[in-house]
Amino acid sequence: VLSNLPEDSRKATLKIFEGDESIETSLGTLTLEDVNAMGQSISQIVYVDKDLLKFPLTVRHWEKGDYFYPFGMQGKKKLSKFFKDEKYSALEKEKALVLCSKDNIVWVLNKRLDNRFKVTQDTQNILKISILT
Repeated sequence: VLSNLPEDSRKATLKIFEGDESIETSLGTLTLEDVNAMGQSISQIVYVDKDLLKFPLTVRHWEKGDYFYPFGMQGKKKLSKFFKDEKYSALEKEKALVLCSKDNIVWVLNKRLDNRFKVTQDTQNILKISILT
């Protein structure tokens, strides 16, 4: 049995301002922490180059036509294709959230970072973002 999310909740957008430490989402608590070095990245924890982010960040449901540059892959990919390749169920797709900086997807929550925001040897400020369910 599929449960459709109310249309209002699909359009809801959460804003994260610089200095915010946590925010509640439908997937769990999203936490943000400035760190000096990267730790282990797993699907629930990502490290991003903070200087590339434009605050306020937003958390929202994915929309048709959304695309990102999946970490570890070449080029951009539409989220609909990414979800198909990752074998998301209809319910998983419906619940999927993205973290955005302006119009750019930074992270498909619990899944994949966008290459454009990865930490490099030139990164000065690292932001650790994690989701606790």
